[in-house]
Amino acid sequence: MAITTSLTDELATAWLTGRARIRNYHLTTQGNIHAALRTPESAEAGEDLWEYVVTNASDHVLKAVAEEILKNPSRQLIVAADLADEPQPAGSTAKHFAEKTGLRPIGVDELVMVTDMTQQDVEEPIIPEQFTAEVTRNDGWYLVAFRTTDEADVGPDKLAARGRVAVVDGTYAVFDQIWTAPDFRRQGLGSLTMRYLSSLALEHDVETGLLIAGLEGQALYTYLGWTAIGDVVVLGHPDVNPEDQWATQTFEV
Repeated sequence: MAITTSLTDELATAWLTGRARIRNYHLTTQGNIHAALRTPESAEAGEDLWEYVVTNASDHVLKAVAEEILKNPSRQLIVAADLADEPQPAGSTAKHFAEKTGLRPIGVDELVMVTDMTQQDVEEPIIPEQFTAEVTRNDGWYLVAFRTTDEADVGPDKLAARGRVAVVDGTYAVFDQIWTAPDFRRQGLGSLTMRYLSSLALEHDVETGLLIAGLEGQALYTYLGWTAIGDVVVLGHPDVNPEDQWATQTFEV
């Protein structure tokens, strides 16, 4: 199948739906603006931890959301936009939207990436003897975690890597929170996690894979056959220190 090179609202909605399901966020949509509440518990506690998400938004929409964040400093904005026709300097997309909105960049240089799931291997990958895979099957999404065995130099039961994938509308596989422990990086566990998650997603007739890639993961996903189709910037209130912001600054944590 042909993979789209355009960042559509349909793709953004699929990504948001899968991400909300995995992270237990409450998701709502009004017109072109999506909004997610981090957890039901935050609402019960009276915390205003909403994030807005817009795709290829007009200046009018950006202004409207920015005004809400300026009135509610704990809220944040995620902007997804088509890639520029020509390569841009690092941070230029964040600077562009910061100037348009008056908000402070928090997460920069992240990419929306897609892949053709019909070209992925449906079989579970072979796992090296020093690791074991633990699979948790949830309602509409899967978690895989790799732990060390007795064969590992560091001993057994050390968490080495993990990742999650959600199946949305039977068509999309949304990958999220792909993580490798620092002591186990550069050992192929990122690729192993992605291949294992793909085999789980392909228990369904999924066609398109979706994820948001931080700088550290982009080379890996490109190597695995993923294609960048959009930039992602996270913006917050200009007077709030980014270190105090609650939003995940890289979507791969």
